[in-house]
Amino acid sequence: MKKTNIILALLLFPLAIIADGWDEGLYKQIESRIIAPTFNESTYNITKYGASTKATAAKNQKAILKAIDLCSKKGGGKVIVPEGTFMTGAITLKSNVNLVLEKGAVLKFAFQPELYPLVYTRYEGLDLYNYSPCIYANGAKNIAITGEGTIDGNGNNDTFWQWTGVPFFGYDKEKTKENCRYPAPGQTLGYRDQLQKMCEDNTPLEKRVFGMGKGLRMQLVNLVNSENILIENVTMLNSPFWVMHPLFSKNITVRGVKVQNEGPNGDGCDPESCEDVLIENCIFDTGDDCIAIKSGRNGDGRRDGRPSKNIIVRGCTMKDGHGGVVIGSEISGGCKNVFVENCRMDSPNLDRILRIKTNSCRGGVTENVYMRNVTVGVCKEAVMRINLHYQPKEAAERGHNPTVRNVWMENVTCQKSKYGILLNGLEDESNIYNINVKNCTFNGVTEEPVRRTGKSHDINFENLKINGNIILAEAPYSTYSEWMAMSEIQRNPDPTLIDFAKKPKWGYVVGIELEALLDAWQANKNEKIINYLKEYPAKMIDAEGNITGYKYEDFNLDNTRPARFILRMNNLFPEKKNEIALRTVFRQLEKQPRTTDGVWWHKAIYANQVWLDGVYMGHPFYTMAAPVLKGEKKAAKYYDDAHEQIAKTFNRTFDEKTGLWKHAWDETRTMFWADKETGLSKHTWARAQGWYAMAILEVLDALPKDNKHRDDFIRMLNKVMKNTVKYQDDKTGVWYDVMDVNDERNYLEATASSMFAYVLLKGSRLGYFDNQLKEAGIKAYKGILKQFVRVNADKTISLTRCCEVSGLGPGINKYVLKAAPKVKENKRRDGSFEYYISEPIRDNDGKGVGPFIWASLEMERMGYDIKNLMTNINK
Repeated sequence: MKKTNIILALLLFPLAIIADGWDEGLYKQIESRIIAPTFNESTYNITKYGASTKATAAKNQKAILKAIDLCSKKGGGKVIVPEGTFMTGAITLKSNVNLVLEKGAVLKFAFQPELYPLVYTRYEGLDLYNYSPCIYANGAKNIAITGEGTIDGNGNNDTFWQWTGVPFFGYDKEKTKENCRYPAPGQTLGYRDQLQKMCEDNTPLEKRVFGMGKGLRMQLVNLVNSENILIENVTMLNSPFWVMHPLFSKNITVRGVKVQNEGPNGDGCDPESCEDVLIENCIFDTGDDCIAIKSGRNGDGRRDGRPSKNIIVRGCTMKDGHGGVVIGSEISGGCKNVFVENCRMDSPNLDRILRIKTNSCRGGVTENVYMRNVTVGVCKEAVMRINLHYQPKEAAERGHNPTVRNVWMENVTCQKSKYGILLNGLEDESNIYNINVKNCTFNGVTEEPVRRTGKSHDINFENLKINGNIILAEAPYSTYSEWMAMSEIQRNPDPTLIDFAKKPKWGYVVGIELEALLDAWQANKNEKIINYLKEYPAKMIDAEGNITGYKYEDFNLDNTRPARFILRMNNLFPEKKNEIALRTVFRQLEKQPRTTDGVWWHKAIYANQVWLDGVYMGHPFYTMAAPVLKGEKKAAKYYDDAHEQIAKTFNRTFDEKTGLWKHAWDETRTMFWADKETGLSKHTWARAQGWYAMAILEVLDALPKDNKHRDDFIRMLNKVMKNTVKYQDDKTGVWYDVMDVNDERNYLEATASSMFAYVLLKGSRLGYFDNQLKEAGIKAYKGILKQFVRVNADKTISLTRCCEVSGLGPGINKYVLKAAPKVKENKRRDGSFEYYISEPIRDNDGKGVGPFIWASLEMERMGYDIKNLMTNINK
């Protein structure tokens, strides 16, 4: 069946003004400081120093190191790797050396642990001596890795990746010689956990010696304490661990690099405690984060304290990975001044676009993060995620609460994701703040557009659209009932023109919506609402009690419904003219033509016809007005009459096959839409069944508590709603327009869904239903918010996907012509499924707005205001 893609997405935080934004001045300062190194033209071809495509890795390693050493000693230049595949061990770059891989050249690193000597580095943000990274430098200046060739780390399930201790990556307990996960004989911790404990214990660096036999994998490129770095145009494949890992370095340019790495912890480029970094025009297709900015883990990061700062990412393409641009989680030294722009990200395996992850073991401040002009096709989880609860079970000292602040995202588009924005703050401190999203559009969000857990503040949205909704950082009202009421007043400044009228209108839609607004006023006490409501009787009923647009002789049940609103207003603000008008309408009901067994016709033009709609139009007013206009003693016969009519309609329109109630019944069985044997219409139109259910509910409101018919009304209402819930869409919680037809052309419809939610919720509160129906009501209301409620640019809300109208005929027979000689036949309204789905669909139809407000009021009685509604429902 056809499904709507309009989802309410509203997150509420204290409102703050979007300030600052992209800092162009700072951006230009950073950009001007990042200058790629240049090299003299001297060349050192590795083959001249003994390297060969046929040589062993150890021999090639020796030759390449010799070429690098000589080049550096002679003032620098280019060490050339020519076309061909050269196996090698670890390589150390030295100052003024540009390692050039020519087109067709491949440096492939051998799975021979002895070729990777111990060096100082960091492993996941922790200081240690470990296997040398494949390409390493420490304390170098003016170094580069360039060319059109390939650096292949030779990581796979038969080599380095099995050291993870994870069977998926090749670990075999009997065959794998080293791993970082499981304790060695006689030990209680694996080597990775041992390193983490050394950090916690502040063990001196010289005692943190790992390497051979310990299974802590090496990075592909790790440039430490270095400056003036260029990595350009090369392709990097199959890293044992992180791919590019500048550490404690500055003035770094990474340009035009292609990264393909599906291995474990396969981050693409991870500058750690670096400054003045430019990453541009690169392609990342990784098994972990594409770019992950870091500054040390836990105690090691805090003790060193150097942040990563002044980083520009632009023109990059991110494919698979846990995150496009990530900060953390090893971010204890802090991070600031990160600029991301003009990037393209698109993959169902790319989890997040901008991700900041940390926890209370880390500490540190992440601030001044800017992202703009990023185009996203698909991402798996969220466009923006800030998570201060990353790795919540990490065995480390807690109490170092991190802070994330001053984040700006602008002009980012995404076509599909689970969430738009996902914020996971701390429970004890509000350390996520000044988060700003402007001019962004996220479509295809399948869960919550914006979700927050924990504490955060100053979250600001400006022109953020998710699934067609404008997302507000703060709602203008605390409840949906008041917000919808005020939205309608803003849309319709004159209450006599509600229901899309061009001239003052007396009609059932107006009456329903204004009565709902009256209940919203009584709950919220917004004086603008009651002043608005007072205008309607003032304008529509003259001093003699004449009603504009009302014709007694039409015997139209629809035109009795507004009288219930007038009755309630007159109880609050009595006027003689209103009482006269009420008596006129009540007299219509007393004289309303009936079927031979005493049930009201729907209208004169629908002679001898009983519609479910009409039960609602007449009986709630009939039973409420009877004691007021006729006195308590005489009211009993009107209660009896209402019960008899509603019970007969209950039995007559019921369809045993579906367990639902048909839209209408023709006593003569001659209407073109009616079954010739039963007189029933073809289908169950959801709104008609909604009218009928609301009629019983509101008649119960009017009946005295000791009325003899109450139990039977409750019995009928239970059957109607229990059977209705059987047709509730399991996925969305709402209902289709034609309840008894399973067809892809059918659509989820807002007015009937709002009616059913209202009846389920109010009936549960009043004790008519069991808890199962209450839960169905909550599910329905949640579905209405997600499926139908849209936030507009003017901060109003709209109820979308409302069927404008559906009816039957009129048809012509002798009875109709006698009652309404001027009637015109309309055979298009034949009661077929095709007819029902052909009627227009529009926003903010009062037939749905009123019940939505009533359903909202019921939710609010249970404590569900806007701030906690979605969170509480999800719980």
